[in-house]
Amino acid sequence: MDIEFHYHMTYIVARRAGFSSNDSSVIAYSSQYTDDNTEHLYISQDTPDAYESYISQTVNILKPQKELMRIYPVFHFLPGSLTEIAGESARRADGKLHLMNTIPNSLSAQKVLTEALGLDDLYRIGIATHTFADTFAHQNFVGADDGFNDMAGLLEKLIPSVGHADAKHSPDIPNEIWQDKRLVLSHASIDNKPRFLDAAGCLFDLYRGRSVDDDARRTLLADLGNAIGDSTSTKTRRVGNYKALIGGEFTKYDEDAWFKEAVGFTTADTSGGGDTVPGTETRWVWKDNYKESHWFKFQEAVKAHQAYVLTSIVRPIYATMEQTTW
Repeated sequence: MDIEFHYHMTYIVARRAGFSSNDSSVIAYSSQYTDDNTEHLYISQDTPDAYESYISQTVNILKPQKELMRIYPVFHFLPGSLTEIAGESARRADGKLHLMNTIPNSLSAQKVLTEALGLDDLYRIGIATHTFADTFAHQNFVGADDGFNDMAGLLEKLIPSVGHADAKHSPDIPNEIWQDKRLVLSHASIDNKPRFLDAAGCLFDLYRGRSVDDDARRTLLADLGNAIGDSTSTKTRRVGNYKALIGGEFTKYDEDAWFKEAVGFTTADTSGGGDTVPGTETRWVWKDNYKESHWFKFQEAVKAHQAYVLTSIVRPIYATMEQTTW
């Protein structure tokens, strides 16, 4: 999924589920920023406040498999359970199964989001929401370079079959209709709109917990369905519809906003003295009260989410596949 669900629709679902406007904004920003948090940064180096950030997304699918396994299955292609993987939703024309296959609304995805909700950490909730929602759009793909993802049937390719790279952006567009010929004929034609609405409904249910309001759920899905429109609707029109549903509370997403509030920069002398060539280097430094900033709290949540998912879900599966642990 892209910003349409991760930011706009997530805000709408959170707000309708009872979160305040401010809390919904933090959840939605965290959800979208999970895709935009792509730079590994060092803040205030060589000081007591030295800090290293973690990335939660990478556009470089040529990274070593070991690095990809810390990102894609953890944040974007969460594996389902073995029972779910063997079920109807994962049937393929070639009969193959994969222990790391992404399953929509999986027990794993529910576990991760429920954990975050129980902690009452808005940043963890936003990151877990991103992971949960992606199980719907990324179903039947695995978060690794694997022939299981190959949609072209070619043994040698210029682009690795990482995640849904072979399908390009098709799985992430709310009103896209596309073909996944890896699947049995009854499953091969994919209409994203029902998938996205299913994601919104299941997310609403988890946000509400036991206090599920069927009328509110139906109204939410009707509103989002109208906002998405049919397969001819443009992104500009869809985003305009989401903004109309949000109303006066709408805030345009700025991927740099949280970082700029928490981090500044300074220029350091790198000449070293003596006969060395004079030079300077720009370094990132914390601003005052950085531990109360959105960016710092988000980074801490990224680390906590990664540790939890690796320990409780990904590593046990990876060990079962009899590969080297990391």
